Amino acid sequence: MADAHTNDAPQAPRQRDAEATREALLAAATEFFADRGFAGATVDAIAVRAGVNKAMINYHFRGKQGLYTAILKRDFEWALTRLAELEHQPTRADAKLARFVAIFGELHQRRPGLSAMMLREAMSGGRGLEPALLPNLRRIFEAVQSIVAQGVAEDTFRDVDPLFMHQTVIGCLTFFFAAKPLRDRMIAEGVVPVSLPDPQKFVAHVQELLARGLAKE
Repeated sequence: MADAHTNDAPQAPRQRDAEATREALLAAATEFFADRGFAGATVDAIAVRAGVNKAMINYHFRGKQGLYTAILKRDFEWALTRLAELEHQPTRADAKLARFVAIFGELHQRRPGLSAMMLREAMSGGRGLEPALLPNLRRIFEAVQSIVAQGVAEDTFRDVDPLFMHQTVIGCLTFFFAAKPLRDRMIAEGVVPVSLPDPQKFVAHVQELLARGLAKE
């Protein structure tokens, strides 16, 4: 009598292969979307970089748009999970804002291509963003809005426009990480006579600027 589990044995290697293919496509696509934008990145180039047949893009993501959306969805949800944890912490608003900055600093370090992708997307007017992603962007803004409202209620923050705050935090972090190739080149060629900056020190710099700038006199 055959073992009831015999037919299940090959499933694990195939599952690992599928996951490896998916991750390779996500990594390769992030590089091309960051470098060339959505329109400039081709499925052929992405597949070659990932080392797979381009049919795998349709199989796993239903095309280039699905692949692009999967990258952003993965990264937004990573941040939103941590923002949800932050929301329920019994912490002062200034500490929450510092943590908000740290979350997005960590995200950009985990996903080096995301910053350039987001800058390109912003410059295109959001043409590559599927409507399903917009609630995630709203939730990120609402997290800032909540922190600002808490800080004002606590009399810790001066009254400030939450949209300006959102743009300040997301904008400066995105630009800092997106500008890394140019900044590294300028430093290497002596155009900017400084050492390569530590990303963590930049995050701390932004945290300090916000703490000082928002403090109620």
